[in-house]
Amino acid sequence: MIKGIQRFKNSPAVLKISEFIGSRWFPVALAGVILLCYYLGWDMVMIWFVAICSVGILTTCRDTTPAFVIFLFMNIIISMKNTPSPLGAQSDYFIRPEIYGQVAAAICMCVAFLVARNVYDVITKKFRPSPMFYGICALCAAFLLNGAFTPEYTAMNAAYGLFLSAVFVCIYLLITCNVKPDKLTYQKVAYYCCVFSAVLAVELIVAYCTYDGLFVDGKANRGKLFFGWGMYNTIGMLLCVCIPAWFYLAVTRKNGFIYTFFGLANVAFAYMTMSRQSIIGAFVVGIVCIVWLLICRGGRDRLINLCIVAAVAVAAAAVIAVNLEVIKNYILDMLGNIEEGGNRLMLWKRAMEDFAKAPLFGVGFYYLKDLDAGFVGLEIIPKMYHSTLFQMLGACGAAGLAAYAVHRVQTIISLFKNMSLGRIYIAITAGTLLIISLFDNHIFYIFPTFIYVGFLGLFKATEGDFQSHPIRIKLFSKR
Repeated sequence: MIKGIQRFKNSPAVLKISEFIGSRWFPVALAGVILLCYYLGWDMVMIWFVAICSVGILTTCRDTTPAFVIFLFMNIIISMKNTPSPLGAQSDYFIRPEIYGQVAAAICMCVAFLVARNVYDVITKKFRPSPMFYGICALCAAFLLNGAFTPEYTAMNAAYGLFLSAVFVCIYLLITCNVKPDKLTYQKVAYYCCVFSAVLAVELIVAYCTYDGLFVDGKANRGKLFFGWGMYNTIGMLLCVCIPAWFYLAVTRKNGFIYTFFGLANVAFAYMTMSRQSIIGAFVVGIVCIVWLLICRGGRDRLINLCIVAAVAVAAAAVIAVNLEVIKNYILDMLGNIEEGGNRLMLWKRAMEDFAKAPLFGVGFYYLKDLDAGFVGLEIIPKMYHSTLFQMLGACGAAGLAAYAVHRVQTIISLFKNMSLGRIYIAITAGTLLIISLFDNHIFYIFPTFIYVGFLGLFKATEGDFQSHPIRIKLFSKR
């Protein structure tokens, strides 16, 4: 069987498909299809196209780095026309038998090929257990035990824990076993993020130009900022995750100052989402990336980058001056909401109270049935405490929080094993998602989970890579 698979991989047709998937045109093609189908409401065309691309990666690519294209774009595959959310059309599209049957078939097809690829990797001894993998297993055990031995425990607790565990293990295996760690790998992933951020920017600009009621009487109404696949917090998080990619390319590519400009534009788009958590995330990651860039690029490039940062700052100040009243009203409204807790403080207090009820394994993911804190339009996703730390504490108890702490320490240790520029880029990107998730539960919301675990797998796969711009050699070099 192994020889048959090898012959299949070496066939001319498969090599051609693999070559296209690994090219720069694959994410562009997917982006074009996604945008076209989003605005035409062709959701099933979009879903089948993504599913076929996924199978193509799993069956033809020796290096599965292009899987990151899928991890990113799968977040935005529900159109405004067919969204089940009451924030949008509240359509019955996805509960029609002819539609949910196709969705189930597409998902099952992708899962079958993913599991087959994982099994093949284990059989061919590509997979080697490591402390990080054992830490993930401990985290998965905490997911599976969420709410165990409580009166409110249901089959959904086990199902959701099993789902999260399957995503963590399967995606981790896919990336760690099949990604070739070199500088091109990091550049590809960064390029994918840049293309993805461009699509997000297009949808955001169109929303600003066409949505009614977004600005009324000098006041911003961010509740109107909805995209079918998510609200302002969702697009804000996704834009923040893309910011480090531009700066990594600015650090490592010739004439990288071009990417500096687009990186700052990406920060501006994150601010335009009006998501408080994303504004905090964009501010933090923006400062980190600018400092990182100015340290790593010396001489003429450093001067050009400083000029670009200064010019963008002046332009931003001019925009603020022109729209001062709207921005002032929005900031006052945002500060007032923070003062009231924005519902977050109540949820965090509730998490501590629920932890006291079941300190070992928590009350489970589906305990918060009485709160308006769920994933609007998709009730299968449980209501959560809007913070990764409090979620682990309340839903999974001391066992879950301890497993998460061990997992977090292991990723920090992994970073110091190899401080290359590429791995620092990965760390900043994952760190951005984690910072934002201190105020939300993005890494437990299914689609963003794939992004997080994908970067986690890449982080592990590159522990021994000392060829991709080692920080000890290149950090203070003049380019």
